[in-house]
Amino acid sequence: MKQLWLAIALISIQSSLWSQETIDPAQGSVTSEEVEAEAQELLDSQAIEESPVPDAYVARAVFTTAVINREPVDQVVSLDENATEVSFFTDLRNLQGRTVIHRWEFEGEVISEVNIQVGGPRWRAYSIKSLNPGEEGKWTVFVIDESGWPLHASIFQQRASDLSEN
Repeated sequence: MKQLWLAIALISIQSSLWSQETIDPAQGSVTSEEVEAEAQELLDSQAIEESPVPDAYVARAVFTTAVINREPVDQVVSLDENATEVSFFTDLRNLQGRTVIHRWEFEGEVISEVNIQVGGPRWRAYSIKSLNPGEEGKWTVFVIDESGWPLHASIFQQRASDLSEN
């Protein structure tokens, strides 16, 4: 099951990451093609069942520094260690009357779960996570329906500040 979650997380990384040459230059040169190949290999090795809500999906999911008028103001894939909070925005479709969960994980450990009651066929929602200054690592948010089915996963990196001396 852990491999299934990893595969979903790798495949669902925001499209902006795919257009970049590397995911996190501070961590080395990992190309988007390598990530896609690894995710596809994991998916091929798993028997994936159909979703219990076949028409339900996440139209958009982004990490952002703020949400105004139910829209993200920007899209972030990494934040420096001095950031104090980050928001995770989702545009949910065909999940009306259901509960969706934003499961926040840091370095693979569940930190919090935020329940969202979906009120319509298109529902924009977000959750906010306070960040610990000085902390570095990978954050993952899984979007999960009430039956535990993973709908989406997104990743961002909390990284060290780039304070190079001249």
